Amino acid sequence: MPFTLYHLGPALLIGLPLRRRIDLLTLCTASVVLDIWPALVLFGVLPGPYHWVEHTYLGGAVVAGVLTSGMVLGARQYPTQFDRWRSDTGSLTGLVVPAFIGTLFHVTLDSITHPTMDPFTPIAGNPFSRLLTLMELTDICATLLCIGLVWLILLYTARRQNSEMSSSTALDRLFSIGPLHMLSIPLRHRLFGASIAVLGVAILLVAGRTDIFIAKVIWGASGGIILFNGLYLNGVRLR
Repeated sequence: MPFTLYHLGPALLIGLPLRRRIDLLTLCTASVVLDIWPALVLFGVLPGPYHWVEHTYLGGAVVAGVLTSGMVLGARQYPTQFDRWRSDTGSLTGLVVPAFIGTLFHVTLDSITHPTMDPFTPIAGNPFSRLLTLMELTDICATLLCIGLVWLILLYTARRQNSEMSSSTALDRLFSIGPLHMLSIPLRHRLFGASIAVLGVAILLVAGRTDIFIAKVIWGASGGIILFNGLYLNGVRLR
C-alpha cells in the first residue's frame, strides 16, 4: 500500500471541492483509519496478517459506521473543538457519505498493490491487483497530497485575508481592466499572492513539457488551481 499519509492525497482532492456538502475531517480520518490495525501488527502489538477483515469492503463499511457514530458523539460532547475543524453544516449525510468514501477508497487503493487481498470477501479474488505498480500508485498519491496541502494553505490564507479585509477599508478598488479589477490589499498579501501565482505558472510550464498524458492533466490542473488562487490572493477579482 502507499504509506498511510499518502491516502490523504486522494481524500483531499475529493473532499476539498465538496467541503460544503461533506465533512472533510471525517473523510480524511476515514481514509487512514483502516491502517490502525496494520500499524499495531507492524509494531508487534497484535498478531496476524497486516490486512485482515477491515481491509475488505464489508469491513470498511463497518468501520465507516463506527466512525460516523464516533464523529456524531464527539461533535455533541466537544462542539467547539469539532466545529473548528469540520467543514460541512453538520448534517448526518455529510458525515456518513465521507466516512464510506474514505474507507472504501482506502480498500480499493490497497487492493491494487496487494494481490493477496480479497476486497469483496466473502467472494474470493482481487480484480484490482496489479492495475498499477506500487511506485506508480505512490507517485500519484504523493502528487495529489502535495496539491491538496497547497490547496488547504491557499484556502486558509484566503479566509484570513478576507477576514482582515472585511474589518478594514482595504477593499478600495485600485483600477479596472474590462471585467477584471484590482483591489487595494496589504503589501504582504500582494507579495504572497504574486509568489503563489508564479508557482502556478511554473507548474503549468512543467505540465507543458511532459509527454505523459496523466501527468500533464494532473500538473496542468494543479498549476491552474494554484495560479487562480495566487491571483485571487493578489487582489484580482472578476466583476
